[in-house]
Amino acid sequence: MKKAIIIPLLYAVSSICIFSQGSEHYFFKESNILKPFISEIRSTVIKGELAYLNKLDKNYYVSDYTSRPFIEVHLGADLPFYYLVNHEKNLKFSVSGYIGNMLLIDMFQEVTAPVINTDYFFGVQTSILKYVDYKHIKNVGLKLVPVFHESTHIGDEFSLHGYNDIPDFRRVNVSYEAWEIAAVINDPDTLRTNLLSAKVGFHRLWNVNKGYYTTDSLETKNDLAPPSQKNYEYYLQLNLQRTNGFLCSDRWMQVISVEANNRLRFSYDDNVEEKRTWNFNIYLGWKYLNKDSKRNMGFYLRYYNGIIPNGQFRNTGGYQYAAISIIYN
Repeated sequence: MKKAIIIPLLYAVSSICIFSQGSEHYFFKESNILKPFISEIRSTVIKGELAYLNKLDKNYYVSDYTSRPFIEVHLGADLPFYYLVNHEKNLKFSVSGYIGNMLLIDMFQEVTAPVINTDYFFGVQTSILKYVDYKHIKNVGLKLVPVFHESTHIGDEFSLHGYNDIPDFRRVNVSYEAWEIAAVINDPDTLRTNLLSAKVGFHRLWNVNKGYYTTDSLETKNDLAPPSQKNYEYYLQLNLQRTNGFLCSDRWMQVISVEANNRLRFSYDDNVEEKRTWNFNIYLGWKYLNKDSKRNMGFYLRYYNGIIPNGQFRNTGGYQYAAISIIYN
């Protein structure tokens, strides 16, 4: 496991030394390399979504929620540290941090409009991108996240009602540290042409004995959940952008983005076995391109199928989520 982290890091550091001659160095300047695709579940991409969903955790205290839309908001920011560009070697390298959160809220519930769940995360990312001269391959890249932390929190109304009125209710504290590595072909970077991009990644916990979550006897009425046993996940992402052809233009870029993520479906019961499951997140829409701006507004349809991706509800499968999404990235 340590070699999986150290070797790519040494490669990235040695690349700086090898290609530093004639390079341009920037501090606290944001780069565009190896940014998340919009289909990436844990992402700093800013989104606002109006969604219908088919189920929630069994402990949710209202039963008519499938008849009305929910609001999901994603917020995030990149924190650039260092950026290198070497035109002679067609190489780019960056080190940055990032923070983000994802909020699911039952906005149109008439009594309290309760918050269902909030996920918070932050990390440090090292990225290297090499441009190549092939017909269908524009560049290849590597992303390393040596430090990633996520913690999640269910809403107060949800938690208080569950603890007071549901005998077997448990609040589960999803909180963990992990590392991640990913390789990409045809990273979009600043390219605004027709481009099919692919990314494959692997994510694993640093503390495999702790697992993804813990429980506190004060929050579970002394009914503790067993720790998770499996400690990794992996994913494949495809991203198609088009500015030339049917239903697109140099102003309106069409984007189709898909993530297939194999992750752990949690189990908080000794009698229920943990399972690995494939989960699919799909976006289709158009982004308006302003030539003077790095970030632009887009309008999308989203469909997700798999385990509930929010907080402690990741023990529930068969979740379907369909939304209209406004995205700024």
